[in-house]
Amino acid sequence: MRVAKLTEIEDQTSTQRAAITKGRMKLQRDIIQWREYQFKHFPQLHDHCPPVDVSAPEVATLSLPSAFTPSMRTSLGLEKFATIEYDLREGQAHDALHAVREAIKTFNYNLAFKKVNIHGQSANTRAQTFLKSLAADKVSAGDKYRRARAALLKLGLSESDSVFRPLENKDLWMKNVSMPRQMGDDDKPDPWFWTVGRPGGMTQEEESEWSRESKCL
Repeated sequence: MRVAKLTEIEDQTSTQRAAITKGRMKLQRDIIQWREYQFKHFPQLHDHCPPVDVSAPEVATLSLPSAFTPSMRTSLGLEKFATIEYDLREGQAHDALHAVREAIKTFNYNLAFKKVNIHGQSANTRAQTFLKSLAADKVSAGDKYRRARAALLKLGLSESDSVFRPLENKDLWMKNVSMPRQMGDDDKPDPWFWTVGRPGGMTQEEESEWSRESKCL
């Protein structure tokens, strides 16, 4: 959430403070609209949705089915809604993993470009600052995946699910195909998420081609 990210900045500029105020106002309106929809279709949620803090709407809970225990979802009549959320969270998790892969490829490409083409202290400093922002993009995409997976687990996903596995920041990498290969590279497989979404029934040659294409910019 952009508002939450801006509030994490310690020394905010006047422009950033204005953006936070504007973002909070819009977010508050969106949450109010969401509450109206919720109460219209699920009036039983009236007593389970805390009021929105107008000074920090970014911390408000949306009171989705994943926020309740299985027994509470049953008593509140949210089972059908929970199924819908599960399907949406699956899509959200896949989208986040795609964003993770794209962020890693972008970081690797720019790292390789810096090593070959950037010279001089000033240029290197600017490039390093840019690379830090790209590294942060990897973590941000990973955070989105972790939030989606956490909701799926609450909705019934198995901890041992073979598709949506745990993801740690140390896993946010791949072999950089634009850099010279190092000794032992072939023995170290890329992290699991590079093969998520791979079609089934492929030959070994087709799998190799699919994997290579998925890692190219």
